[in-house]
Amino acid sequence: MGNYINWTEEEFKAYLCIYAAESNFEYHIDEKKLIESKFSPETINKIKEETDDLNDYQRSHIIVEYVRSKDYSQEQIEEMLAEMKEVYLSDGNFDKYEQSIYNMLKKIMKT
Repeated sequence: MGNYINWTEEEFKAYLCIYAAESNFEYHIDEKKLIESKFSPETINKIKEETDDLNDYQRSHIIVEYVRSKDYSQEQIEEMLAEMKEVYLSDGNFDKYEQSIYNMLKKIMKT
């Protein structure tokens, strides 16, 4: 863990979407299709290879540190959150667990 600080913004956005899709431990086919429509296979594979073995704490730490290091505006953060929400909604079910993860992400990204 550590290469993430050097990710491009596109790679970070892919990470956020993958994180959202996997946050309820079910990577639904509609979520996968949406992510594949937004990002190249190379980007998706790179992010998955670098993060698949991480625990929840490490995964959320990446988000906090990356956002902190890039000095994003509130508008940019809102755009990223909207992309994540799109992933959550893509399978037609934004359950309570996903909602709680999304709310946690809103808090840590805006810190």
